[in-house]
Amino acid sequence: MGHTAFCGYVPFYISYEEVTLIKNRCVIISGSPVCANIELSKDDFVIACDMGYQHAQNLNITPDIIMGDFDSYNGEFDANIEIITAPCEKDDTDTMLGVKYGLSKGFHDFLLLGATKGRLDHQMANFSTCAFIASQGASCQMIDDENCIYALKDSKLVLAKKENWSVSVFSFTDKSNGVTLKGLKYTLDNATLTNTIPNGVSNEFDDDFASIEVKSGILIVILSSRDKEKNKIQGVK
Repeated sequence: MGHTAFCGYVPFYISYEEVTLIKNRCVIISGSPVCANIELSKDDFVIACDMGYQHAQNLNITPDIIMGDFDSYNGEFDANIEIITAPCEKDDTDTMLGVKYGLSKGFHDFLLLGATKGRLDHQMANFSTCAFIASQGASCQMIDDENCIYALKDSKLVLAKKENWSVSVFSFTDKSNGVTLKGLKYTLDNATLTNTIPNGVSNEFDDDFASIEVKSGILIVILSSRDKEKNKIQGVK
């Protein structure tokens, strides 16, 4: 059975039986710019990937582990933090290495920072990584100071209304079947979306909460600020 995730300014899981605050989340810091005002929980397990370690230091975040091929970061390391070094020629990106490490340790909730706003090919790779996390039955969120991105597979996402934010829904798989959108200006009922027609772009909230459900397939949901200065993301705890 799929899960339902409830996501507002503070993310929650909502199962069909109970509501529980997310704890023991795996946070992966990658090499692109990170929100300057990000706030993490003391229960988060933080992985800094390559240049992500520099971003972590800039934000006074001490990672639990550092990993990557270090073709970008060439500074000093904290001797008290475990380091995993990967070869430069490898099949996975540094971010994907971090994700696979987190999955191997049993994490089911991931937050990716520094995964957008850099090179376009790196951004596409991180969207694929987000979809991979969803394909493994885990939840994934990527954020920067103007966007909040989710991947969901065979499940339902509930979003608290954000003023002046657009909501876009894309099929990452060839087809996503049984797509239902409620609480948005443009609704769908058991529809099919494909990855070649972007007809889910630039929707907007029409209620205090919106729900996005897919019965079969992987969706990428993107919340984007329409007022960049007013609506910068104010930390994720």
